[in-house]
Order: sequence, then structure tokens, then C-alpha cells
Amino acid sequence: MWRRALPWADWRAVSDMLRAKVLPSMLQQADHLEQLLDRYPPDQATVVLSLTDDLFLRSLTWARWQLGIPLPSG
Repeated sequence: MWRRALPWADWRAVSDMLRAKVLPSMLQQADHLEQLLDRYPPDQATVVLSLTDDLFLRSLTWARWQLGIPLPSG
């Protein structure tokens, strides 16, 4: 299980990027991310989400790269 911490707005931007790709798997991942994100208030400084699905991890990495969000080193 991977735990990732990002500001709430960055998670929302990742979701938007996944939706922009318009692939069924990316849309499903965006839906899942938004359901998790809905548990937190938008003004929360950092949101930590646990990621287990390999496709989700690849989708997150792609979206972060597209948005210019630094990728984790480890």
C-alpha cells in the first residue's frame, strides 16, 4: 500500500487531468479519487490517501508529471 500526501487542490487537479484523458480506466480512477477526496474539506492543507491499485499509481504518476508536480524519489 502506498500513502501519498498532497495538498487538496493538487489532488483535485490530478482528478481533472485523469478526466481530460477520457479513457475509461482513467475516468474510473478519477471517480475513485474524487470519492476519497470528498472525505476532506477543500481547505485542508495536506490530504494523505492510500493507493493500492497499480493502474491508479500509474495514473497518478502520469497526472503529476503532466501538472509539473514533483514525483517522489522513493
